[in-house]
This record gives sequence, structure tokens and C-alpha cells, in this order.
Amino acid sequence: MKSSSKRLIYILIYLIIIVITLEITPFILSSFILGHSFSRSSIHNELAQSNDLNVVSEDDQGSSEQSEYLGDHILHPYLGFVSIPHDTYNEFCLPGINPLTKKSPDCLNVVIMGGSVAKDLYSYSGDRIKEKLKATERYRNKRINLVVFALGGFKQPQQLLALNYFMALGAEYDIVINLDGFNEIVLPYSDNLPFHVFPSYPRHWNIYARKKLDSKVVLLLGKQAVVKEEQEKCKRKLSQSIARYSNFRLFIWQISDNQKTNDIAALELEIRNTIENSPTDYQATGIYTSINDTASFFEDQAVFWRKSSEQIDHLSKSAGFSYFHFLQPNQYVENSKKFTKEELEIAYEKGPFSYKDAAQTGYPFLIEEGSKLRKSNINFVDLTMMFKNESRSVYNDKCCHFNQLGYDLIADKIINTIISEYN
Repeated sequence: MKSSSKRLIYILIYLIIIVITLEITPFILSSFILGHSFSRSSIHNELAQSNDLNVVSEDDQGSSEQSEYLGDHILHPYLGFVSIPHDTYNEFCLPGINPLTKKSPDCLNVVIMGGSVAKDLYSYSGDRIKEKLKATERYRNKRINLVVFALGGFKQPQQLLALNYFMALGAEYDIVINLDGFNEIVLPYSDNLPFHVFPSYPRHWNIYARKKLDSKVVLLLGKQAVVKEEQEKCKRKLSQSIARYSNFRLFIWQISDNQKTNDIAALELEIRNTIENSPTDYQATGIYTSINDTASFFEDQAVFWRKSSEQIDHLSKSAGFSYFHFLQPNQYVENSKKFTKEELEIAYEKGPFSYKDAAQTGYPFLIEEGSKLRKSNINFVDLTMMFKNESRSVYNDKCCHFNQLGYDLIADKIINTIISEYN
């Protein structure tokens, strides 16, 4: 009897040792296997965002999904492309509420425009924006409606056209916030120019214009959709399971999730290669474009960006809304951030990278053209240096996106700018 009790105690001790070993393993192996340190809070935030997609109110239809692929978008006759229909977007296949809002004494209709950073600002910090506006005397008793003209890859003139289109349909707005710049300077160079697509055309127009015409492409898009659905299903299942409190289970999920992300990216590359290797025509490229002077190309894109903003400002004066334009921060702007160890691991590409090269070369032109917007009395704010003295991590990928803190700080800066304008 005593021997059995002793054996049971040994078994229990071994089990405890095994559990402890498994629970500390992620902290030891994560850097080797995933390339970055293990963070329970980051994974829990990601799981929570996935879980939140299932509970979407009528007023706040947002999406925290950051990566968008060709299969997520469909052609639109005026906006270039919009999202495929799904429950978390409105009838026009965009984030946020139905954009056909009307002015009312008890409502404040606010538009957020831009690319994926603007979309994620809404997803991550939309509630914060509402709360900060309602905390002011001016908007305390108003209902805040957030309208969103933003998707991954959106760039001017898509914001300008969306604003004109929905206003032509009868929409009325009070405040328009435009958070952009990165896509406008980077994507014409990295995604359009290599395929001689006219720079002001939507990103990857050569692919969008033809992606539904090839049976092989349709098959690849279907495979991609299946993997994405499986990825989201696993994420939701773990987010609702008690296993989310286990470091080891989170680690295993993260490895699996990374593999699915890589599979989706590989299919994306195959889709692009299939379409890009097919014959081109005017529908796919517009005016055939090539360059000899890279600096002049970037300067032209920055000028086009400024002129698009000026057109929105002209529209604001005739339509009676307040316009605020913000140049988004980016980690590749020189001396704009002292990186944390985490950011150096996950958010800064040390080697060659087309987005990095374009941002480093092109952002000075954006900054220069932005100063011209200010001189024209347009409410323009350059945010490129807002993280210069920030010691915490704010970037969360090697492109241009932020973590929750980063988006909250940007939201605070935007709202403080708006509030100060009326004081």
C-alpha cells in the first residue's frame, strides 16, 4: 500500500515536471522556431480580435483582419476594388456603417479614409475615437457614426473617388479624416511599375482586371479561401477554449497559424505569377509605364498625393465638412523611431525589401508636399516623427502596421488635432 502511494506521488511529480517543462518551452524555443520571442499577451490579443469578429453591432461593423489578399477583393466600377461580401462589412463591402449617412443635429458623421492602416485604426481604435470625441463639450450629446473608406491596398485617388461617389449617392459628412501616404508612395513603385501599370491605377490592377478569367486562377483562389477559413476556424476555437491559458498550446497554435499564413502567401504568389505571365493589354495596364529617373517618379507620386488631398479640401468647402489629413508614420523613415528588441525582430527588414526602399526614398517627397498642403491652409499633420521618443513597441510587421498601442497613440493624436481646431 505504501509502495503504491509512493509510486503515485512519483507519477504526480513527473507529470508536474512535464507540465512545467512544456509551459516554459515556448519561451526557450520561440526565437529559434518563429524568429521572435514568445508573448502570451500578443497571442491573446490576436485571439480576442478573432473572437470579436463574431459579435458585430449594427453601428460598429469592423474587422481586425490585417492581411488582405487578392481573393479578398472584387472589382468595383468606381472604387477600383472592394471586399468580397461578408457579415462584418456593410452593404457596400467596406468596413464601418453604411456610408450613406445624413447630417442630423444629434449625430456626428466621421469618415476615416486610407489603406490598411486606416482600416486597422478603425478596427483597433474606433471605439477610442468615439469616446474621445464624446468626452468633449462640443460632441458630448451626439451619436458618433464612423464611416470607413479604407481597405488593404487602397491609395489615392480611391479615397477621393469613394468620397465623391457616396456623396453623389446622397451621403452627408461632418468630419473627414484621411490617414495615408505609405501606399501612395510605395505601391506605385513596388506593385504597379514592375508590370508597367499606370501608377495612379489601383494596386495590382493588372491582376484584378484579369483574375476571374482564368480557370487556374479561380482554382487557386478557392484553395486560398479554404486555408483562410481553416485558419480563422482554429483561431476562434482556441480563443473560446480553456486551452488558451496554456503557454504550450498557444505556442503550438502559433506555429500552425504561421504555417497556414505561409501557405496562403504561397498561393497568393502562385495566383500573381499565373496572371502576370499571361498576355497583357490596355485593360490590365492602362498607359504603358516605365521610368528612367526613380527620384522623379517618386516626386510625381507625392505630387499626385498632394493634389488628391487638395481636391478633397475643395470638396469640403463646397459640401460643408471639415477635412483633416495625416501622413502616417513608418518605421523606414530615417531617425523616426528608436526600435525595441521586439521591433527589430518582427518589424524591421534589414536586407533588401521593395517597400523599405520605396519608403526610404519616397517619404521625403511626401513630407515636402505635405508642407505645401499646410501652406495652403489645409489641416495637414505630418505624423512621421510622432514615435521618435517612444520607448515602447508600436510596429508589428515589416510593412507599415502597428500594434494596439501604436493605433491608440495615432488615434489620440488625430482626435487631439481635431479638438484643438475648434478651441
